Amino acid sequence: MRDYVVLKEETLSRKITLIAMLALLCCAVGASATDVLYSSLGPNGEYDTGSGYFVDGSNYNNQVIALPFNPSKSENVADAVLALGNFAGSNSPVSVFLEGDNGGVPGGILATFTQEGTIQPFSSGGSLITFDKCTGTCGVSNGTTYWIVAQETDPGTEQAWFFAYQDQSGPLAFNDIGSNQGPWNQFTGTIDGLRVDGVPEPGTLVMLGSGVLAAAAGLRRKLGV
Repeated sequence: MRDYVVLKEETLSRKITLIAMLALLCCAVGASATDVLYSSLGPNGEYDTGSGYFVDGSNYNNQVIALPFNPSKSENVADAVLALGNFAGSNSPVSVFLEGDNGGVPGGILATFTQEGTIQPFSSGGSLITFDKCTGTCGVSNGTTYWIVAQETDPGTEQAWFFAYQDQSGPLAFNDIGSNQGPWNQFTGTIDGLRVDGVPEPGTLVMLGSGVLAAAAGLRRKLGV
């Protein structure tokens, strides 16, 4: 009977260790997955493929467009996905920035992103373009307003930032001097097609993993295994 009890406790000990290892693995997998912090896109990424605001260089209107968002979670921004179409010109990449809020307009650059892929023609409905590799202060807090700013720095390129799914209305900001830091003109109109994705901060995952291990160790001590 004694040998049976020892064997049973050893088996339980191995199970506890396995559970802790699986929990840490889930944390590692979760770190590579993204959460949607904000979206004005449709259920399958739809947007208005026929209309939008110009984001263009100095040979055109030199317009810069900014859209505010309030993240659903406090996380690090992984990427911003914009519904864009090349309207005219050489189709140079767009510069996208994460900015804070200053009384209802963008309040200074917090981070920058890198465009992935080529913007498709406006006439064919454009495409969802991912801007990732966030550099700078990428952490955002739920309950705080931030802005995604789109700027075209090439004088000979004119892009269009398509309107949101079902032409949702809300606040925006723009300027016609090609500046990513204003001065800004605030207005209310049809907002743009945008999704902002985030990932938990590394410290949160470490704390979660450490808590699982500590709980497993405590249970093993309580059982005497």
